Order: sequence, then C-alpha cells, then structure tokens
Amino acid sequence: MPERVPLAEITPAFAWAATELGLVEEGGVEREHIRTLGEFLARAGITPPPATKTRKSSGPTKKQVRSELTNAIGDYLLQRPGSTLQEIARDLNRPLPEITAAAGPVDWLVLAEDELEQPAQRVESDAIAATRDRARAALQAASLMAKPLSHQAYTELIKSGRVKGPSVARIVQLFGSWTDACNLVGVESGQPLRNNYSRTWTQEQLVQFVQRFLLTAEYRGASHQFDEWRKTVNAAEKVPSLGTVRNMVGGTWNDIRTTTLRHMRSQWN
Repeated sequence: MPERVPLAEITPAFAWAATELGLVEEGGVEREHIRTLGEFLARAGITPPPATKTRKSSGPTKKQVRSELTNAIGDYLLQRPGSTLQEIARDLNRPLPEITAAAGPVDWLVLAEDELEQPAQRVESDAIAATRDRARAALQAASLMAKPLSHQAYTELIKSGRVKGPSVARIVQLFGSWTDACNLVGVESGQPLRNNYSRTWTQEQLVQFVQRFLLTAEYRGASHQFDEWRKTVNAAEKVPSLGTVRNMVGGTWNDIRTTTLRHMRSQWN
C-alpha cells in the first residue's frame, strides 16, 4: 500500500497543489505524489496562494461596549436618580470621559455638580414673569372700577372686555390666593375665594408627578412628552398638566427637573 503523508504534515504549498489536483485521499497524499508535485511546481514556477489566516474576533466593538455602559448607567440612575457624572464614574469604576460619552441617552436623570444645591433665589422664566406683570396691571385697572375688588367683579370686567388680563384661576396659580394677589399690588380685595378656585395639588404632590414622569424611560424626560405621559395615567387618576406644573412649581422645565432630582436624591437609601 502506498505510503500516505497526512495533509497537516506537508507544507501549505504542497497541500494546496495536491488539493487542486485531486490527489488528497483519506486526509493525506501519497509520498510519491509529493515528490512529483515538488518537481512540477519548481519547473513551472508556480507559487501557491498564501495560506488564509482566520481572523480571530478581537472582542466586542466600541459601539457594543458603549451601549453596554449606557445600560449600566441607566440601571444605576434608576436606583440613584440625580447622581452626578463624577459619582457614576466613581461607583462604576470607569473613567469620567467614558461615562460622559455613554451617559447621553439617559442624561435627563443626571445632575450637574452646580445643580446639587437649591439656588438661594429662583429666577422666574420670562413668560411667567410677563404674566405676573399682566396680572398686576389688570388688578390695578380693575380696582379703579370696583372697590373692594372681588373675584366675581374682576371676572365680569374681563368678560366685558373692560379689563384685559389673566383669569382668576391663573392669578391664584401665580400668587397663591386671590387675597394675596390683591394685597401684593395694593388693591383692596373683596370676599375671599371659595373652594372652586383652591389649588388641587400641593407643590410636593406636583414634584412627585414629575418624579414619576422622569422615571418612565420611554419619554426621556422631555417636557413636550409630559402631557403625553399624563394621558396614559389620567384614566386611573387625575394628573396635572404641564402648564399647571410650570405655574405652581415655577421656573423653566430644567428648573423643575433639577428640583425634582434633588428631591429624589434625598430619598436614596
């Protein structure tokens, strides 16, 4: 029986030539064929193709690594909403630049270092400040036509067009009560409002609604999504509109978000 040399024991060049010529049988090549192949390749000047190297996987891609880190940051923030990037980097034992780059998709639950403390004085948004100014002017104008100025008399003046200004309900949202609003602008108020214009929610309750919204990841903490989230909850309970939240908590949406995140930090175990 002809002696066969296993394919694994001959050079890649001879193995390639033997395979191309159909000389491989039972995983090997006859020794006589190998000798003949060597002479043939040398005379013909044929150079076999280099052996193809199988590229080994170098592990997960950068995109996969970042995605996994983003998921880890998201899980962390659900447990500790209102964390800073520095705190996340420390607790996850990762470099701050990596955390910063990966935290983008979940950054609505992150507080900046300078947002950890409540400002000594809150700056009102331009829109709310302008509405307050309109309310003061309307109350002063109405007081010239009705003394003392009751909320009923003010409402009639608004309806008749003799005074232009926010509604009674809006004034109560802005100033806390009808009496407080009148006192603030030096107007004698009439009979205090009954429960029909009393506040439905306390400020703490409004913050709790915002907290629930921020923890619903699909809305990504975007202000324009608040009322969409509200629709999904309103069937089970009454939820304030974004306008009500803005009016009573005050400030911009980012002010409201940071106020809520500071409250959530205080609830960490």
